[in-house]
Amino acid sequence: MADGEGYTVMKQANRYCSFSKITPIRYQLIGMIALLNPQFSAAEELKIGVSLSIPPYVIQESNSGLELELLYQALAVKGHTANIEYLPLARTFHELKEGKLDGIINVKEGMVDKVFYSNVAIRYQNCAISLEKNHFNINNIKDLADKKIVAFQRASSLLGDEFSQMIKSNPSYQEQARQIQQVYMLMKHRADVVVMDKNIFSYYLRQALIEGKLTEVEAKQVAICHRIFQPTEYKFAFLSEQIRDDFNLGLKQISEDGTLSALQEKYRRLMSLEGEAEASSSVVDQSILKKDPL
Repeated sequence: MADGEGYTVMKQANRYCSFSKITPIRYQLIGMIALLNPQFSAAEELKIGVSLSIPPYVIQESNSGLELELLYQALAVKGHTANIEYLPLARTFHELKEGKLDGIINVKEGMVDKVFYSNVAIRYQNCAISLEKNHFNINNIKDLADKKIVAFQRASSLLGDEFSQMIKSNPSYQEQARQIQQVYMLMKHRADVVVMDKNIFSYYLRQALIEGKLTEVEAKQVAICHRIFQPTEYKFAFLSEQIRDDFNLGLKQISEDGTLSALQEKYRRLMSLEGEAEASSSVVDQSILKKDPL
């Protein structure tokens, strides 16, 4: 190996080390093989734009979360690494178009021109969440018309025309930018219904208990997830067709070999209240669907 080649490999290996800390040993090995094997010479360090910290999907403080770990693992199959750039949503689109980013997460096909969209990477499940003891009969959006609702920010423009029309005649509707506030308001009986993703609700419910913002009695209340909204499917967008193909291949592999299932179980445990001050609150589905986001 020539001196110049040795320097290049060492540089790539050092760059890989920061990523390998957050991946299983099996993917560290894959990554190192990729660096040393000529057929993987196109392995790249990618800049990926992320616009929001949305636990448990994206946890900015630790550069973790289900979506980010899914991204890391899928890219590692072909030896790629990812550096996360947290930017406002509009700026992620602009910098991707300018070539300053290699990809962005959480987009729907058609949102950005001249990019290559991955297969579906993640599904969010928005619900109308109420407390079981209130015995609300919520089977469709119209059933929310007389309820005091707190939704996530921009829900009025993201959840469809029927939802938008319903809230126009509901004076008790409001939106909340900090989603943990939605949890407080429901569990403290300041709202009849909160509209948010089921897993985000579970994450913040646990955080509220840990931080002492909810009592054990409040946290133990059973919440019902009324699935009156279709799951929202998101793809990732890349500037390079090859990187998109590599990501898709990696996503398929981690889906088939159990890696993705292990990640999902990890974040299920993270959202569980088991062992937290003996609380046993749960979020119960009104009906069973084919697939959960986690």
